[in-house]
Amino acid sequence: MQVVDVESVKRRMRFDYLGARSDPTSRVLDGYASILAHFQKQPLIVRDMAQDTANWIHRQFRLRWCMIGLRGPDGSYRYEVEAGMRPEAWAKQKTKIYKHTDFAPSAQNYIAGEISKLSRVYLEEENQLSGQDEGVVNRPALLRARRKADDETLEADFIDTLILGHRDELLGWIEYSGTLTGKFPDPMTIRFIEGISTILAAAITAQSGRI
Repeated sequence: MQVVDVESVKRRMRFDYLGARSDPTSRVLDGYASILAHFQKQPLIVRDMAQDTANWIHRQFRLRWCMIGLRGPDGSYRYEVEAGMRPEAWAKQKTKIYKHTDFAPSAQNYIAGEISKLSRVYLEEENQLSGQDEGVVNRPALLRARRKADDETLEADFIDTLILGHRDELLGWIEYSGTLTGKFPDPMTIRFIEGISTILAAAITAQSGRI
């Protein structure tokens, strides 16, 4: 009977591991690890963690942009960090203030399609911007284009993934666009971002809501 050399076993394990490191799922795990590393920093600064998170989501999933909003000490909600936004658009976005009721599925000001408990999609056709608000999008010239396929994004489309704390308390949200190829993020991307939202929720809770 042939006996397998122990060195062959170790080489195979090492070779297979190196191959796994290049797998897309493995790269997502690396991103999770980099975000979780913020818990090792003292003090933990949630805003810095949110900025690194937005940068990573934008880069990893090849999205046009990503913004993260957080609840402030006064109970209102504001955008805090971004990645991929046009500076002029971000300057307008970060001045916007929201109430808790703006994120309710039945909110009067916004119409959303529920994807899951945490995520919902807002479509341009149902949430048309006024002329004054058109400056908050990256490419205003592309507004009011026609959607040609159900997986195609328009300029003002976006997805919100909520950051929920204890007893579903709304702590903030991750807002993101379609991909660089003009498509909606695939279901696993949304699932990955939902996982990231739970990490941010843990960080915010650990800091008692301080940004």
